[in-house]
Amino acid sequence: MNNNRLVIDLDFGVSQLSGNRALYVSLLQKLAAEYQDLPVRLDHALAENRWEDVRIMVHTLKGVAGNMGCNLLHVEAHNYEQAIKESHTVPASHHTFVDALSQTITAINALATETNASPDTSQQREAFITALSQHEFIPEEQLDKWLNELAIPASQHETIRDAIDELDYEIALELVKTHSD
Repeated sequence: MNNNRLVIDLDFGVSQLSGNRALYVSLLQKLAAEYQDLPVRLDHALAENRWEDVRIMVHTLKGVAGNMGCNLLHVEAHNYEQAIKESHTVPASHHTFVDALSQTITAINALATETNASPDTSQQREAFITALSQHEFIPEEQLDKWLNELAIPASQHETIRDAIDELDYEIALELVKTHSD
């Protein structure tokens, strides 16, 4: 998913929702569903010279993309909107923008598939608790995954990391259990 990371900033998006990855992926899926037909809507508006309608559609998507960490789409929507403002013609960046939308929807679908294929949240929570209880070494990548997927508030991530780094597993365990109930 390395290429998808350039399209969607997963860490940023999850942090916007206090670490709730499932909610983030759900909102991304709604974005994809709502905007999958945007190229057709744009084509109709462009064919009818409805420049302000085109600008509003792209402007709205730009805001949503920026707030959701869909960086490539946000940049291309910004460029497209600027071109429409400057000249009431089909922007030279039209195909680049449509391609960025397509790449974003593809990345969202891959992320949703990956999220749905991951183990049940309760199993992940139990694995995290077991690792802490047994004072196991937890690789950073695994710790990131558990913290992001288990609806542990982002404000607690650093405290849990610090406790683990200091080998104070009891405090880390207590914090994880507090957010498990």
